[in-house]
Amino acid sequence: MVASRARFVLAVVLATWSFATAAATRPSPGFGPTKKPHPATVALRNYTATVRTNLGEFTLNLEPDAAPNTVRTFIKLAQRGAYDGLRICCAFRDKMLVAGEASATEKDKSPETLDAEDSTLSAVAGAVAMDRSADGRSCPGRLLILAADQNHLDGDYTVFANVDKGLDVVKRLASVATRPSNGSPAPVEDIVIEQVIVTRTPAPGAKETSDK
Repeated sequence: MVASRARFVLAVVLATWSFATAAATRPSPGFGPTKKPHPATVALRNYTATVRTNLGEFTLNLEPDAAPNTVRTFIKLAQRGAYDGLRICCAFRDKMLVAGEASATEKDKSPETLDAEDSTLSAVAGAVAMDRSADGRSCPGRLLILAADQNHLDGDYTVFANVDKGLDVVKRLASVATRPSNGSPAPVEDIVIEQVIVTRTPAPGAKETSDK
């Protein structure tokens, strides 16, 4: 009996030692090195973009921490005027707007596709994403602007911004009368992006500046 008791105590000691050793070698959550954002990503923070259409305007918060290269590309294109004159080519009723078809007076000024990014942002009401090509790459010249949650799009499209002001405008545009056009609901009345104005929020005490 004494021998059995000794074996039991030894087993308990060994089990306790094994658990303590494993706990000591396991990284503690919240401690240890954290990955610092790239300086280029930090430089893209605090940008907003005002999208002016012929039927109202709305403002976007850009999210470089979620999709830095996509935000950088969008800012460059907006500053070049690449989105000025684009039409809302599709208005999926109460769901989503698709911008990307050039109006009759404007040429397509968008670049080639770029690598999609694994954005941490969800496809919820107010989210803005780049459309994608058949091979899964992002299309900077075509934007998806969500008027309602579209969770089935999560992970398939790079969400890089969200509507900060004017979601009511987006919802109103997504409820306009449409007609069939190449299998998609095109607005009966043209909705044209007249201008996209990119602005960076200034540091405390500084004046707000527009990049366009």
